[in-house]
Amino acid sequence: MQRSLLSFALLLLAAYPLRTKGQWTFLDLPVESQAASVAQHIGTSVFNVTYSRPSVKGRVIWGEVVPYDQLWRAGANENTVLTATSDFTLEGQRVPAGTYGLHMIPSKNDWTIILSSDHQAWGSYYYKQDNDVARVKVKSRPGPMTENLTYEFNEVTADGVTLNLRWAELQVPVRIGVDVHAVVLARMDDQLRGLSSYNWEPWYEAARYCHDEKIGGDQAMKYVDRSIRLQPNFENQSLKADMLKAAGRSEEAAALKRTMIDGATNAQLNTYAYTLLNAGQKEEAIRMFELNAKRHPKDPNVHDSLGEGYMMTGNNAAAIKAFKKSLSMNPPENVKANSVRCLKKLGVDTSGYETAWK
Repeated sequence: MQRSLLSFALLLLAAYPLRTKGQWTFLDLPVESQAASVAQHIGTSVFNVTYSRPSVKGRVIWGEVVPYDQLWRAGANENTVLTATSDFTLEGQRVPAGTYGLHMIPSKNDWTIILSSDHQAWGSYYYKQDNDVARVKVKSRPGPMTENLTYEFNEVTADGVTLNLRWAELQVPVRIGVDVHAVVLARMDDQLRGLSSYNWEPWYEAARYCHDEKIGGDQAMKYVDRSIRLQPNFENQSLKADMLKAAGRSEEAAALKRTMIDGATNAQLNTYAYTLLNAGQKEEAIRMFELNAKRHPKDPNVHDSLGEGYMMTGNNAAAIKAFKKSLSMNPPENVKANSVRCLKKLGVDTSGYETAWK
């Protein structure tokens, strides 16, 4: 019995030799090439690279430690792995969402970057070209000295990012692209199937995004209509009016805006005026500020906002008058502070107000 157990143990050691300073062990022990990961969001998509980080340790890396024109694991130990939560492009080549083994073939100039559907192997020893999902060419370039192999995401834009490998005095950039709008639209309906779909806000947010980004067409109008059916309010009706106008349905848009403005609260009309102002619709913004002041003549905040509207459109005399009116109404501290600050910018002596304030 003891001889059988000894034979079995020797068989295990022969099949799985333990390495005291190697890159793996049966136990959870430190390894020379430390594990690492790096992630980046592009829109709602997430990209993650997990890898192990070998060191230079005074060696010649390119052409010696990592031979040219041979398949390389792009790291150490297990597969270097790239995970993407949505479809993307790798140097313009389309790749489905998924998890991939990342391999490279270095050369003195052009590098071959490979994504393999097999991402669970050890290094590149079990690589099969039949499992390739993408294979692209990129150019390496000189980089700052980097002791430990490093992956990083650089040159982040709204619809793309560069995945950059750095090691020794070389870097290898690979461009990743995402059709952000397509990804968002594809997931939109799924997001609107949960418990939140019984509230008006998610439908409004979906319509708002589509309108702002000029995508979605008829589907975007369905979103805003659903929001209004759940709870008609100033926000979703205002959005629909803007969408109708953008679609060339000006009469419907004007009629809806009249209804919306007629039922607006003090705060809603004030917010709407600022929204118009920020959008560059100055005349309409002033009209809304003035309408709110007419409806709520005893509210100091309304006159303070009206003053800001006048000031931002260059009507300084009217602005000064509005700010002074606000200050004459014993406004809350925050409103008073804003009116005084704005009057100072307009060159008005505010010492009387500040003395009374103190």
